Amino acid sequence: MKLLIISGRSGSGKSTVLHILEDRGYYCIDNLPASLLPALADRLAADTSINSNIAVSIDARNIYTDLQKVPEIIEGLKQKKYKPTLSFSTQIARHY
Repeated sequence: MKLLIISGRSGSGKSTVLHILEDRGYYCIDNLPASLLPALADRLAADTSINSNIAVSIDARNIYTDLQKVPEIIEGLKQKKYKPTLSFSTQIARHY
């Protein structure tokens, strides 16, 4: 499974990137609560009928304590062999 986590400041183009990735066949979720990321990854990995390219945006609209756990969450995903990629930029849309 390819798991892309997109983050950035307000107005940085996160939603635009998700739209582009969706057009390229990714399963996309905007503003996912960070605490739900492990459950989402587990669910999608278990269902072979769902596209294996996943992109989610996680930003400051999350609960603060959940945001503090993002490094721990990403490490947990790596240990499960999900290979998450985190992309953060103030102008993220230019990277895609």
